Order: sequence, then C-alpha cells, then structure tokens
Amino acid sequence: QRCEYTVPQHVCQEGCYWISSPVDEQMTSRVVLLTRDIARGWLKRNDGNRTFSKINARILTAEMTRGFWRANGESIVFDTEGVLIDGQHRLRAILSSGHQYLAPVITGVLAEARPTVDTGMKRSTANNFQMAGESNTSTLAATVILWKGYQSRQVKEMTHPEMRLSVSGAMEYLEEWPGLREAASAANKLRPGGQGRMLVPTSEVALVWFAIVSSGASRERTNDYLGRVLTGYSLSPGSPILALRRRLSEHMRPGQRMHKRERLALLLKAWQLWSTGKTRKVLRWEVDEGFPFLN
Repeated sequence: QRCEYTVPQHVCQEGCYWISSPVDEQMTSRVVLLTRDIARGWLKRNDGNRTFSKINARILTAEMTRGFWRANGESIVFDTEGVLIDGQHRLRAILSSGHQYLAPVITGVLAEARPTVDTGMKRSTANNFQMAGESNTSTLAATVILWKGYQSRQVKEMTHPEMRLSVSGAMEYLEEWPGLREAASAANKLRPGGQGRMLVPTSEVALVWFAIVSSGASRERTNDYLGRVLTGYSLSPGSPILALRRRLSEHMRPGQRMHKRERLALLLKAWQLWSTGKTRKVLRWEVDEGFPFLN
C-alpha cells in the first residue's frame, strides 16, 4: 500500500511507504523532507505528549516564515507503536507556515523511554552567542530582544514572550545592528556595585545607551547621564535624574515591582529632560502619554 505522501527518493531511500504508519519494533533512523501533509498526519499520532505551548509554536512558526529556521539535526521521534513522543511543536509550525526542511526521524523508541526525551538543558541565545565568540553574552542577548522592539516601535515586543526572537533570528539581527555589541560592553562597564546595580538591569542600560547614541548624542554625554543614574553622583536639587532615582527606588521595596516598560520609559524621559537642561522634582510615566522614543 502506497502512502499519499511524496518524498524524494534521494531523501528517503526506502520510499515513503512507512510514513503513514511509522511503526518499528527496533530503533530505526531515516532522513525525511518534512512537509505540511506529513506534519498533518503525524500530529494525529500525538497521544499524551507534554502540554502544547501556543507561544512556542508561534515562535517556531514565525522563525520558519521569516526564513530564520535551519535544519539542525534535531529528530522527530516515535515509539514502537507509532506514537509521536517528540516534535509536536516543530510539526505544528510546519503545518502553520508551510515551510519544508530535512530532518532525521527516529522510530521504534521504547514507550517507557518517553520521560527521558527532550530533557536536556536547551541552549539559550546567550549560550549561542558565547559559542560564536561574542562577549558580554547575557547582556547582549537580552539587549538584542529589547532593541528589536524599540527599533520597530513595538513596545510590546520588548517584553512579551510571544514576540521574542528565536536564537537564529537574534544572531542575524545582531549582524544587522552590530553597534549593540558596544552598547552591551558600555553597560557592563557602567554598572556599579550596591544599589545602583539593582536599580536598572544591565540589558536595559545597554538599550538606553544605544538609543541615546543612535539619536545623535556623544558617547561621553551618554556615559555621563547613565553613570549619574546608576551612582547618584553629583545631582543637584531639581535634577530629573534625582527624581528618576527616587521613582526607581520606590519600587525596590518588598512587594513593589516596576514593569520593564515603565522603567525604560522613565529612563528615556529623564534623559530628554536632563539633556535639555530642564528640572523636575517628580517623574512619572503613564501609558496613555505614549512611549518616549528618541528620534
């Protein structure tokens, strides 16, 4: 009985007969061109897999749609009864995006081995940056995500997990904005110890540093501003930086937490005031006043 799928012979030497029923008594490996039709059929065999994550599937779908996905050797896995035990999110992304790619498919895995599947620690974007020889990798990885949202004027992208870049997308985006490397380095050099270290996360310092420099300010002026924000050094009464530090400090108390979006808005708003010589005793930012993007 021939299956309804078309798989090139050079991709799967034994043809496609087994695809409609991926059942094997012993562990067997094949390389297959994954298509929408195959994904649709195999997802019907997704019995008792881990809870499906819509966010993860959407991220993978976006990665495939934008051309960021790469065939990386990760396998689709079935047990001896043909039950899918690893690969549901990738298959769902193929179904949604229409993207096709080559992948190894493992059949005949013992059902009792399911709890051990996909339990290894996943590589983060920072891990991949490190392997690529980048510096300040934790800060750099977070800054790339923040800048993607800021640069596109989509504030939600800065903080919402559904909007975040994939690892490969982040690496390609870094090549588009290489200045983010300098921003991450500058932010790490600016961070003091003690309270200043807690006032603003380093990646947010890097985002603000890059936004200010990209708007035309000098690096010296930018470092002066952020250095005062983090240390509280040489602040006169009425300084918007002093008002900013008070506001940030209020949310360091137990039970108080400032949203990243508000903190970034306050940092940029204080810069706009301080850089133009204006004073301010109290600093606030409300969502309805709009995010203070720098031109």
